[in-house]
Amino acid sequence: MKKWFALTSTIIFWGLAFTAIKYSVKFLSPISVASLRFAIANVLFALLIVKGKRIRWDDLPKVFALGVFGVSVYHISLNLGEVYISSGVASVVVSLAPIFVLFLSAIFLKEKITYGKIFGIILAFAGVAVISDPSYDNICGIALVMVSTIAAAIYTTFGKSLLSKYDPVTLTSNAMILGAIPLYPFLPESILSLQGDPGLIASIVFLGIFSTFLGYLGWYYFLEKEEASRASVFLLAIPVVSLIAGSVLLSELLTIKTLAGSGLVLLGIYIVLRKR
Repeated sequence: MKKWFALTSTIIFWGLAFTAIKYSVKFLSPISVASLRFAIANVLFALLIVKGKRIRWDDLPKVFALGVFGVSVYHISLNLGEVYISSGVASVVVSLAPIFVLFLSAIFLKEKITYGKIFGIILAFAGVAVISDPSYDNICGIALVMVSTIAAAIYTTFGKSLLSKYDPVTLTSNAMILGAIPLYPFLPESILSLQGDPGLIASIVFLGIFSTFLGYLGWYYFLEKEEASRASVFLLAIPVVSLIAGSVLLSELLTIKTLAGSGLVLLGIYIVLRKR
């Protein structure tokens, strides 16, 4: 029962993160949103580092590089992308990460890609084509979010070697703190930009505590109880949460085109993720 509560909470927290980001970038710069989010989250991650296993000195450069992709590159690109496109569409594009993990694993880890997975990949990208339109904002937003998706795939793929040495919580905690180093210089100005707006502060706090800290803890707790391949399929519910939340909380328009394209993307990713 506890593992399903942890999974449900994580899906909701991560799904609502796209909504909170979209709201926040209306008032703050994308870099400010990222720096404030991780200033909060990393205070909590630092507590885990104090109690957890230490990263070896020779592994710190690798963890830093992973963190830069997983934190700075991913979140700045995602936040920038959400300036141009809806939170729901952004979440659908981010859900393509397993496909890029598959590409990177095939290239660098020599993992095989089956014909079934190729069909799933084609289906998923066809879905992205459906939700795209020729406007500058749409293309720019999707391209920026695609950069964050690739960054997430790099983080996942090259983090596999370090997971043989460190548990996921230790690796993630250190990667979050080290990876946010490029964001820290922007923190003082970002704090001043808040200007005491209650809704904005609530969004940033939600992103830092719930979407980042509690979200990752809940996910790794679930992974301890469930196979990773099966667990990953449940993450397909995240765009559903984001699409609904964006429509209800931000009045984002859910068109037939958006729903059809999102459905194709999720179906394609499901085909890629399922066991062969």
